[in-house]
Amino acid sequence: PAAGRGRGRRVTLALLGTWLAAVGAGDLVRAAYDVVSPRRAAVCIAAGLGVLLAGLLLLDLDAARLVLLLVLLGSLQAVWLLGSVLAVGPDRTGPWRDRARSLALLALGGGTVAAVLGAALLTTEPTLPTRLAGTVLGRWPLSDVLVASGVVLAQLATANVVVRLVLDAVGVPATSNEKQLKGGRVLGPMERLFIVGLGAVGELTAAAVVIAAKGLLRFPELQRAQQRLPPAGPSDVTEYFLVGSFASWLVALGGAALIHLA
Repeated sequence: PAAGRGRGRRVTLALLGTWLAAVGAGDLVRAAYDVVSPRRAAVCIAAGLGVLLAGLLLLDLDAARLVLLLVLLGSLQAVWLLGSVLAVGPDRTGPWRDRARSLALLALGGGTVAAVLGAALLTTEPTLPTRLAGTVLGRWPLSDVLVASGVVLAQLATANVVVRLVLDAVGVPATSNEKQLKGGRVLGPMERLFIVGLGAVGELTAAAVVIAAKGLLRFPELQRAQQRLPPAGPSDVTEYFLVGSFASWLVALGGAALIHLA
């Protein structure tokens, strides 16, 4: 029974890692573009589908199950990308922005659930192809490789989009506040990668030091922003920093937990 549970966990994490890698690849193509043209959106979706197909082929599915997962997860990846593009676009306001944000987050969560449940379609534990077994990738199980790839790709651009959606939802949009706390789009992925790497190897204390260092380095800017306003509570910039940082840390810690589980 224990061996069966271990195999089931690895299979589930392998498919979840494949889904995250597809979403991360699609978002990485659009990078920091707030305004995404239909052509670039099509390229982003194609990149995500390509990564998703490659991952599913590694999982050694039969044709029918492969097509089913490709259509289901690919559709959710496209909905996430298009919904988030509409939600963060500067030309979208009011109810349309809220609906697009809700749709994007539902697609992201739905894809995660579909990947977890879809693991039941995998009948055998995934293994690396023979031609890759002699490479450096052969040192780890395929599930570990897929999970690590998915988590890392998700930290680069997808997490930035998630943080922006959370900030918009609580009323401190990044589009205005990031002008005062610059570098967040670059520092965020770097910080998350540090936390994921340190957390994955069990160095949570070192990860906490990284988090504390960010607060210390940002404190002078937060203080200057607060001094420019009347003493009536925290400024939008302070809330932007706190909410954005906690959302970013949660994404990073979730990724570290997935790698640790694998």
